[in-house]
Amino acid sequence: RDQSTNDNGATNSTTKNAASKSLTRQRSLPGGILLQDILHGLGPTARIGRKVAIHYKGTFPETGKVFDKNQTKSKPLVFRVGTGEVIKGLERGIEGMKVGGERVITIPPKFGYGKAGQPEGGIPKNAKLCFAVTLVSVGGNV
Repeated sequence: RDQSTNDNGATNSTTKNAASKSLTRQRSLPGGILLQDILHGLGPTARIGRKVAIHYKGTFPETGKVFDKNQTKSKPLVFRVGTGEVIKGLERGIEGMKVGGERVITIPPKFGYGKAGQPEGGIPKNAKLCFAVTLVSVGGNV
Protein backbone atom coordinates (compact mmCIF):
# COMPACT_ATOMS: atom_id res chain seq x y z
CA ARG A 1 0.00 0.00 0.00
CA ASP A 2 1.07 3.56 -0.58
CA GLN A 3 0.04 6.67 1.28
CA SER A 4 -1.01 9.82 -0.48
CA THR A 5 -2.44 13.11 0.73
CA ASN A 6 -5.64 14.53 -0.76
CA ASP A 7 -6.46 18.23 -1.27
CA ASN A 8 -7.77 18.48 2.32
CA GLY A 9 -4.51 17.16 3.80
CA ALA A 10 -6.05 13.81 4.75
CA THR A 11 -4.00 10.67 4.23
CA ASN A 12 -5.31 7.95 1.95
CA SER A 13 -3.98 4.38 1.80
CA THR A 14 -4.35 2.38 -1.36
CA THR A 15 -3.46 -1.20 -2.13
CA LYS A 16 -1.07 -1.58 -5.06
CA ASN A 17 -1.46 -5.32 -5.36
CA ALA A 18 -4.48 -6.92 -3.73
CA ALA A 19 -2.78 -10.35 -3.77
CA SER A 20 0.10 -9.04 -1.64
CA LYS A 21 -0.22 -8.27 2.06
CA SER A 22 3.18 -6.62 2.28
CA LEU A 23 4.88 -3.77 0.50
CA THR A 24 8.33 -5.32 0.88
CA ARG A 25 9.97 -8.69 1.25
CA GLN A 26 10.87 -9.73 4.74
CA ARG A 27 14.40 -8.69 5.65
CA SER A 28 16.65 -9.60 8.56
CA LEU A 29 18.68 -7.42 10.91
CA PRO A 30 21.83 -8.74 12.60
CA GLY A 31 20.79 -11.05 15.42
CA GLY A 32 17.71 -12.41 13.64
CA ILE A 33 15.15 -9.60 14.00
CA LEU A 34 12.84 -9.84 10.96
CA LEU A 35 11.17 -6.79 9.41
CA GLN A 36 8.39 -6.56 6.87
CA ASP A 37 6.99 -3.19 5.82
CA ILE A 38 3.27 -3.15 5.14
CA LEU A 39 3.01 0.58 4.47
CA HIS A 40 5.73 3.18 3.98
CA GLY A 41 5.09 6.40 5.88
CA LEU A 42 5.82 9.89 4.58
CA GLY A 43 6.68 11.71 7.80
CA PRO A 44 9.78 12.09 9.99
CA THR A 45 12.02 9.06 10.56
CA ALA A 46 12.47 7.13 13.83
CA ARG A 47 16.14 7.25 14.87
CA ILE A 48 18.15 6.52 18.01
CA GLY A 49 17.64 9.28 20.59
CA ARG A 50 14.31 10.49 19.17
CA LYS A 51 11.03 10.21 21.02
CA VAL A 52 8.43 8.14 19.15
CA ALA A 53 4.79 7.17 19.59
CA ILE A 54 3.47 3.84 18.29
CA HIS A 55 0.34 1.75 18.17
CA TYR A 56 1.09 -1.97 18.28
CA LYS A 57 -0.26 -5.49 18.63
CA GLY A 58 2.05 -8.12 20.12
CA THR A 59 1.47 -11.78 19.26
CA PHE A 60 3.26 -15.10 19.49
CA PRO A 61 4.13 -15.99 15.86
CA GLU A 62 3.68 -19.73 16.42
CA THR A 63 0.06 -19.42 17.61
CA GLY A 64 -1.06 -15.91 16.68
CA LYS A 65 -2.23 -15.42 20.28
CA VAL A 66 -2.26 -11.72 21.28
CA PHE A 67 -0.32 -10.99 24.48
CA ASP A 68 -0.53 -7.17 24.39
CA LYS A 69 -1.93 -4.37 22.24
CA ASN A 70 -2.69 -0.69 22.27
CA GLN A 71 -4.12 -0.32 18.77
CA THR A 72 -7.59 0.41 20.09
CA LYS A 73 -6.46 2.76 22.85
CA SER A 74 -6.51 6.52 22.37
CA LYS A 75 -2.98 6.94 23.75
CA PRO A 76 -0.04 5.45 21.84
CA LEU A 77 3.02 3.98 23.55
CA VAL A 78 5.63 6.77 23.81
CA PHE A 79 9.36 6.13 24.33
CA ARG A 80 12.80 7.38 23.31
CA VAL A 81 14.54 5.01 20.87
CA GLY A 82 17.78 3.51 22.16
CA THR A 83 17.24 4.14 25.87
CA GLY A 84 15.96 0.71 26.92
CA GLU A 85 12.43 1.83 27.77
CA VAL A 86 11.04 -1.05 25.66
CA ILE A 87 12.53 -4.37 24.59
CA LYS A 88 15.59 -4.08 22.38
CA GLY A 89 14.00 -5.87 19.42
CA LEU A 90 11.16 -3.36 19.26
CA GLU A 91 13.58 -0.42 19.43
CA ARG A 92 15.77 -1.84 16.68
CA GLY A 93 12.76 -2.84 14.62
CA ILE A 94 11.26 0.65 14.38
CA GLU A 95 14.53 2.42 13.49
CA GLY A 96 14.21 3.85 10.00
CA MET A 97 10.39 3.82 9.95
CA LYS A 98 8.65 7.01 8.88
CA VAL A 99 5.54 8.41 10.54
CA GLY A 100 2.45 6.77 9.07
CA GLY A 101 4.38 3.59 8.30
CA GLU A 102 3.24 0.10 9.28
CA ARG A 103 5.73 -2.71 9.92
CA VAL A 104 5.68 -6.26 11.25
CA ILE A 105 8.66 -6.98 13.52
CA THR A 106 9.49 -10.56 14.53
CA ILE A 107 11.82 -10.65 17.53
CA PRO A 108 13.91 -13.60 18.70
CA PRO A 109 14.01 -14.24 22.48
CA LYS A 110 17.42 -12.62 23.03
CA PHE A 111 16.00 -9.25 21.87
CA GLY A 112 12.69 -9.76 23.71
CA TYR A 113 12.25 -11.09 27.23
CA GLY A 114 14.90 -13.83 26.90
CA LYS A 115 15.38 -16.77 29.22
CA ALA A 116 13.34 -15.19 32.02
CA GLY A 117 10.25 -14.35 29.99
CA GLN A 118 7.70 -12.06 31.60
CA PRO A 119 5.37 -14.34 33.57
CA GLU A 120 3.18 -11.47 34.86
CA GLY A 121 2.55 -10.45 31.24
CA GLY A 122 1.88 -14.00 30.08
CA ILE A 123 5.13 -14.24 28.09
CA PRO A 124 6.90 -17.58 28.57
CA LYS A 125 10.66 -18.18 28.71
CA ASN A 126 12.49 -17.99 25.37
CA ALA A 127 9.42 -16.72 23.51
CA LYS A 128 9.68 -15.39 19.98
CA LEU A 129 7.50 -12.27 19.65
CA CYS A 130 5.81 -10.55 16.73
CA PHE A 131 4.69 -6.91 16.76
CA ALA A 132 2.48 -5.20 14.17
CA VAL A 133 3.48 -1.54 14.59
CA THR A 134 2.18 1.78 13.26
CA LEU A 135 4.48 4.77 13.81
CA VAL A 136 2.18 7.59 14.97
CA SER A 137 4.70 10.39 15.57
CA VAL A 138 8.40 11.24 16.00
CA GLY A 139 9.74 14.02 18.23
CA GLY A 140 7.70 17.12 19.00
CA ASN A 141 4.58 16.70 21.12
CA VAL A 142 4.41 12.93 21.43
